[in-house]
Amino acid sequence: MKRTLHILFRRDPAQDRQDEVIHYEGYQLLWPDGSAVGVGVDSFCKHGQRLLGLGRHLAGHRERLVEVICFPLRDRDDSLNRLPGARVRRFCLRRTDRQGRLHFLDGTATSIVFDLDRDERVMLDWVGLTGLPDGEDQWFDLAARPADAAVSFPVPDAVAYDTSCRTGA
Repeated sequence: MKRTLHILFRRDPAQDRQDEVIHYEGYQLLWPDGSAVGVGVDSFCKHGQRLLGLGRHLAGHRERLVEVICFPLRDRDDSLNRLPGARVRRFCLRRTDRQGRLHFLDGTATSIVFDLDRDERVMLDWVGLTGLPDGEDQWFDLAARPADAAVSFPVPDAVAYDTSCRTGA
């Protein structure tokens, strides 16, 4: 069962930063109506930029509406989901107390942390943190493609309560 959101990524050089050897490029995350996405993410490393297609899809523009799809998995060894026109990468969400941190396939922690006390409920439901018990992991495939090239997917009931204007569906 996939969970889909449409997010407007607007380039924000004020959020650029360097952490040790990793360069992060800043972005504002907005819903299609222009309101801010309530999530504590404001920049992406080169892997995140590549996955989201920000360099390629922005192609000199300041912003781009991107369809971001989460495919929850039973376990790490499930077959990789394929989606025409989209990059797909496998991640693990590890919950510790009230937070969930994304990890790459090899177990390396990313800088992306979701927080049950801070982030917008629709984002927490989308990534699966609200249903993940403390101390547990959830593997998922993450895909992204330009929203104007997207095929419509139904949003599961667990997220549908507040996504009608959020997903562009």
